[in-house]
Amino acid sequence: DERMVLWVSLVVLAIVTYWPVFSTGRLPGGEMSDTVAQGYPFFSYTAQRLSQWELPLWNPYILCGTPFYESFSAPVFYPLRGIPMLLLGSEAAIRFLFPVHMVLGGIFAWLLLKAMGTSRWGSLAGSWAYAGGAWANTLFYAGHGSKIICWAWFPLVLWAVLRYTSTRRARYIGIGALAVGMQGLSSHPQMMLYSAGAALILALFRTERPVIRSLGLNLGGTFAILALGGIVAAVQLYPGYVFSGYSSRGADLSLDRAASYSLPPEETLAMVLPGMFGLRHGFQDSTVNGIPVYFGRLGLRLSSEFMGVAFFLLGMAGLLKGGTRRSRFTLAAIAVCGMVVSWGGYTPVFQWLYRLLPVFRKLRAPHMAAFLTTSAIALAAGPGFDALFLKQGRAWKTFAIISGAFLLLLPAAGPLSEALQSSWWARSGVQDTSPYGALVSARASLLSNDFLRAFLVSGALSLLLFMRWRNAGKTFYYGSAVMLISALELIPFNGRFQVYLPSTSIEAMFPDSPLLAEMTGDGRVFPGGNHLIPLGIRSVTGYHAAKTVENETLLDMVVQGSPWVLRNTAMTAFASEQGAAPWDQVQPLLAQETQSFPADPMPRAFLARSVVAGTQEEGFSGLQPQLRTIVENAPMVYDGAFGVAEITMDRPELVRVSTSAGMESFLVLADTWYPMWRASVDGEDAEVLRANGWMRAVAVPAGEHTVEFTYDTGHVKTGGMASLAGLLAAALLVFIPGKRTSDA
Repeated sequence: DERMVLWVSLVVLAIVTYWPVFSTGRLPGGEMSDTVAQGYPFFSYTAQRLSQWELPLWNPYILCGTPFYESFSAPVFYPLRGIPMLLLGSEAAIRFLFPVHMVLGGIFAWLLLKAMGTSRWGSLAGSWAYAGGAWANTLFYAGHGSKIICWAWFPLVLWAVLRYTSTRRARYIGIGALAVGMQGLSSHPQMMLYSAGAALILALFRTERPVIRSLGLNLGGTFAILALGGIVAAVQLYPGYVFSGYSSRGADLSLDRAASYSLPPEETLAMVLPGMFGLRHGFQDSTVNGIPVYFGRLGLRLSSEFMGVAFFLLGMAGLLKGGTRRSRFTLAAIAVCGMVVSWGGYTPVFQWLYRLLPVFRKLRAPHMAAFLTTSAIALAAGPGFDALFLKQGRAWKTFAIISGAFLLLLPAAGPLSEALQSSWWARSGVQDTSPYGALVSARASLLSNDFLRAFLVSGALSLLLFMRWRNAGKTFYYGSAVMLISALELIPFNGRFQVYLPSTSIEAMFPDSPLLAEMTGDGRVFPGGNHLIPLGIRSVTGYHAAKTVENETLLDMVVQGSPWVLRNTAMTAFASEQGAAPWDQVQPLLAQETQSFPADPMPRAFLARSVVAGTQEEGFSGLQPQLRTIVENAPMVYDGAFGVAEITMDRPELVRVSTSAGMESFLVLADTWYPMWRASVDGEDAEVLRANGWMRAVAVPAGEHTVEFTYDTGHVKTGGMASLAGLLAAALLVFIPGKRTSDA
């Protein structure tokens, strides 16, 4: 049975590719690619909150508090991540996400290829080409799962568009919307955007006569798929949209920043020659004497676009001769568009996109669009197999020439590698290259291996095609041989990029520190960091790719090192690699040459003695918030207030403070201001104002009162209701039978 062969072969491919996942308990990922600095601490916090049946909307442990869920940091509503995390824990959710989506991606690719009219073995070859390609399988780090999820569902999106344009049945709008919704729930809008562009390209190339009517129906159905998919994912996308207006990335990026991490055009050759510029950097196994083997122009290369020589050649054959003319043009257009966008700032095209399409001013790292190129070529490998092995042409001669060319290049690997490095030496300011002999040798060896691999694989394909030309054997043997050749290419290569931590649990990565927790108390550690999140210890700083403007400004101030700024963060302990110290040991160092520096740390909650009105910028410049608080849009100003405030309940989305004031005054909470925070005084709603640039302030009457700060979940509930409506609409479209409509 064809489906059984597909399923079994993909499962075997996934198990062999990710064998360490199944055979060891070690966690995937290395020190780079945000794995330890962000991925695992965030997963730990998410799992902890889920175990309490709570949605992690706010992270109080870094940056004096920052939005968490709406910053796309906890995509728990994607079912294949949220459910395993809830039932099995973070470790299982991370480790098995990659092999599971390898299988899913292959199945959806097979569906698309069958709909394109590809043969049994051609569809299986294209499925393997898609699933086994290095782009997805070398992004093997915690935190990059969202990209892999979008990649896996991408062929199903195209399949739905293809089937809708062929049948005009609404059920395919529903299926496509569910696929787009899964991409949205995975929380990577940039990958989702690129997928949408590919879907629209497909819809354009499916236009028939009469052109206007067909084009309108195609685009209308595709936009319906994308729009309904966005609604399905609204529980994630809408809160993210709200957050974007307050994010440090909310404003348009400069052209230079938007083009950062563009793929140098010459490195597109990595699809066939992955070692031409070295493999990657940032890991010890990719260095020689501490120097990275990678020497290309990409700012940080942690993955590869290598797709196997066999599948690349089949893909090229598919784009030239495979399938229908329409399908060839469609896949070629997707591949070219992805390639040009991925080149980013290296071509003028990206400048035009930046100026004409506002969305490109919000994104960076256009390198990610390369997945469209590798995906389209991998899918074309299916029709390519048919064109080569079913039509019994004379392509064996072409492949023999290609094989011979790589054989001739083999002796030139060393000189060519040295020549390619000239710009790298110039960028690095290296004039005397004699001490780098081992490095040059390692790089030349990588390129030699590339040429040797290409020679052997293209030669093997030439032999298979020659045998097919002579009518020797059945298609089964040729299909099996292509699979075996590709497996021998890709499985070891993908495994080379897989790195594992020595730990088998997140707790082992971040051992408990009761002494530091005792030093910190209700305050914060400076500088702290994400590694303290699993321990429940608050930090002044931390790493987060998406944070509020207040977080960004506060970090800038902290970097300046003013003792007053440090105190204003409610810092109570200092921690470094050398150890930790409580406030009473740190205070004398902070107080040096600083007049009237307090002996006690500033509490997180206090009643301001004096309040003046001022702007946010003026608030950031204040020195002593307890004595003189600057409140934006302050309804009252005063001087000489007195009283006490004590935090009686401290949870991520609920902070309760008891106050005793001698006069009407402002309670200030030294946690980051964000518009989703609401307040009440003795159960009555109260306005939350911005104090000292980034803190929260609430006016409280004289006497004893209880103030509660609660996080508004309205935007999440609104998104959730929209998602439920979208799911219902998509399900109705899928399961309610509809009649085919004609363009005529």
